[in-house]
Amino acid sequence: MDILVTGPRGADLDVGLTAYTMLAVKSFARQLGISRLKSVIHIRIHNALTVDRGRSEGLCESIDKRHFIIDVALFGNWLSTLAHEMVHVKQFAKGELNSSLSQWKSNKYCENINYWEQPWEKEARKLQHKLVLNFVEG
Repeated sequence: MDILVTGPRGADLDVGLTAYTMLAVKSFARQLGISRLKSVIHIRIHNALTVDRGRSEGLCESIDKRHFIIDVALFGNWLSTLAHEMVHVKQFAKGELNSSLSQWKSNKYCENINYWEQPWEKEARKLQHKLVLNFVEG
């Protein structure tokens, strides 16, 4: 697994923040059972409250089953947000969730399902705090 940590436009970040982020991603990947996958994860840290004009603290984009972009807003509980988005990486990488968010495991979903009712979001919310706790207590 290759991990790249930058600012939103590719700028270098503080060395300590970069190193801590990489340690967290490796821990989350190990806990999720995806650390051995041949994948590239680009983490973009935003020095803001949200990453998309006031709507989300984090986003995960699946370029394909091996390449992912995660955007995380630094202000707020960014470590928990990063863990949440890493659950989505696992979901995409293992084929549990398709990139159009229309199929979860063997079930098809319409695109207008309420965010809070999406099963992939329920799983991410369920696991994010456990992932962080295991990382910090590590």
